[in-house]
Amino acid sequence: MRHTCRLSILTFMTILLFTGTAVAQSPGPYAGLFAGGNVPGSSTASDGGGDFGISFTPSIQGSAVLGWNLEPGSSVGEGRVELEYSHRSNRLDRVTFVEGSVAGGGELTSDSLLFNCFAVSREEGQYHPYLGVGAGVARVVAANLTVSGQPFSNDSSIVFAYQAGIGLDINLTDRLTLDLGYRFFATSPVRFTEASGQILEMGYASHAAVIGIKAGF
Repeated sequence: MRHTCRLSILTFMTILLFTGTAVAQSPGPYAGLFAGGNVPGSSTASDGGGDFGISFTPSIQGSAVLGWNLEPGSSVGEGRVELEYSHRSNRLDRVTFVEGSVAGGGELTSDSLLFNCFAVSREEGQYHPYLGVGAGVARVVAANLTVSGQPFSNDSSIVFAYQAGIGLDINLTDRLTLDLGYRFFATSPVRFTEASGQILEMGYASHAAVIGIKAGF
């Protein structure tokens, strides 16, 4: 994994070194693929027994986007709009009760579909900072969650999802763009049925550093 990451970084740096001077990003449709490190935030969960803490391990996330670069000087504004599908999966690490912390198991996965709007600086040059927001839905799955080795929950929930993002577009050619960014992703409270039959309610949020390639067509 580390070797692959180093090779990817070296490849991108080589591309940047051999990319010419400023190129204009073409308006119109584009598609892209992203990967990143996903760090879920610790949250407070609750059920019939009261409140308790729950935390998950960091992992890798992946995304695919289909969007449209707006025309320069568009009345809507400078930037782009897109549909984004993302997949996240994190292992349940610890569950913290008043009595103490115990080991968890199983995976919490999220598949989201968001509509994003990004404002992009279109100043002359190769580098274009951006910021944006998105909203949509997510299917969050408690896949065989366990607490101290005992069954905890195996359920799914569809909830409202949203995100905020900031980053930098680097024009490699007039059709190819390297995207370096940060994403904060969160949902409305997620509800699962526990193995005991109680209803578990928890918050879901994550932070991610992402890198992607977008190609215009």
